[in-house]
Amino acid sequence: MVALLLASAFVTVATFAAGVSAATFAAGVSGLPGSLGTRLIGYFDAKAQKELSLLDLPHANLTHLVLTNAVKVDNQGNLTFFPSQAGEIPGEALISQLAKLPPKLVVSLRGHEDDVALDELAEVDDVRKKFVVQMASKLVSWGASGLEIEWHSDDPGGGKAITESFDLMEQYHFALLCRDLANALRRHNMSLSVAVRPGRQEFKDAAFVNKYIDWLALRAYSMRSLGDPHHSSLQDMHAALAEWEGKGVQKNKLVLGSALFGRPGASLHVANDRNEALRRSWRELVEGRHHVAPKGDVRGDVFVDVGTGKAWWVSGLNTTKAKVRHLVTNGYGGLALRDLHQDVPGDKHSMRVAAAAAAKEATLPGPTKRFLAKPLSLLQKGLQRSRTPGQDQAEL
Repeated sequence: MVALLLASAFVTVATFAAGVSAATFAAGVSGLPGSLGTRLIGYFDAKAQKELSLLDLPHANLTHLVLTNAVKVDNQGNLTFFPSQAGEIPGEALISQLAKLPPKLVVSLRGHEDDVALDELAEVDDVRKKFVVQMASKLVSWGASGLEIEWHSDDPGGGKAITESFDLMEQYHFALLCRDLANALRRHNMSLSVAVRPGRQEFKDAAFVNKYIDWLALRAYSMRSLGDPHHSSLQDMHAALAEWEGKGVQKNKLVLGSALFGRPGASLHVANDRNEALRRSWRELVEGRHHVAPKGDVRGDVFVDVGTGKAWWVSGLNTTKAKVRHLVTNGYGGLALRDLHQDVPGDKHSMRVAAAAAAKEATLPGPTKRFLAKPLSLLQKGLQRSRTPGQDQAEL
């Protein structure tokens, strides 16, 4: 009986309040004809300023920048900003400066001290509504274009594991928060996006997502799967897209997240695997002295540690371009690169530049349409292509 009442309450959330049609992002990737609706998003971590300063932040070809770890909210709706150290720009000032760049700025919001604060904030009507008004006002004053919620379902203090999905009440509270935020932000022509993780069930109802969320940022990396050593493969892309598309979420609301870091290969990913904490940035793999690409081809997915002989897997240039072509030609919402401080600077081996080039290729008329063929099925080719070093894939 309790479950039925909660389910009924959730449906009420999906149908309650005036429904404003979802904001359309048709700007496309800068300079890419015919790419209406395609987003090329770069994530910038406020904590990574010493690795990539604001002055050096690459933004050409990006439609959006998502700033993470700059602001959090407690269970009373009070905002806490990134406490800068020497040489770093503090959170609120950083937001205002990034908003002046050409890409649309989206501010990511987490809970303080942890994401349980978002649940506690959302469940109290007065606190939630007050926060929504304050958040919209802050975004306007900063010159931002949108807000992204990243709410993890685990409860560090309550014993809920990081792998557990959202329960029915958490889904209900998440929906309340997103409904109110969406209605408030759209009055200012701002977007609401949500970062989601595989299998966590952030939203039960696809109709609610289609109505209130401008896009879902899908984490299509660090996914555990049997027999796949690759942590950000084409197989992972198909799985991440299928999860939400299978529920009925519109394709143009699905933005694929692709990692700009590699991890050591493993035949079986398991919970608490120490490999999950090991990372090498794309920049380290390409420009460092400790890893080499087979046959010197840095366009592929495998780099070998010269000291240990261990293989490191990454969504390389060719695989990332294949992802972009699939997203553009099939009408998905776009690609998100996490995070920009891990990319190779310059144009030659930059993942950002390669992704923009792939989007352009996929939209050009004429002979270039050879890239537009529908990808082979996952069983036929997906996993094989995700592991290909790069020699048999498209030239850069």
